[in-house]
Amino acid sequence: MIRALKRRVLEVDKVPTGSCPECEADVHVDTDVDKGEIVECEECGVQLEIVGLDPVELDIVEEEDDDEDEEDEY
Repeated sequence: MIRALKRRVLEVDKVPTGSCPECEADVHVDTDVDKGEIVECEECGVQLEIVGLDPVELDIVEEEDDDEDEEDEY
């Protein structure tokens, strides 16, 4: 029983984390994430893109400006 508990604790410690560039909070990500996936910071709510995996690197997702897209169409 104690071995199983220790194994679970060690598995929890292996959860990948990155640092939120907005508020510097630790952001936990799933072990099977891929680059380009979007996660949300639990502290400040900002949307973050996973840009690196080892170590986990996060970047703020910039909102697209619809006005710029309209100008490009003409």
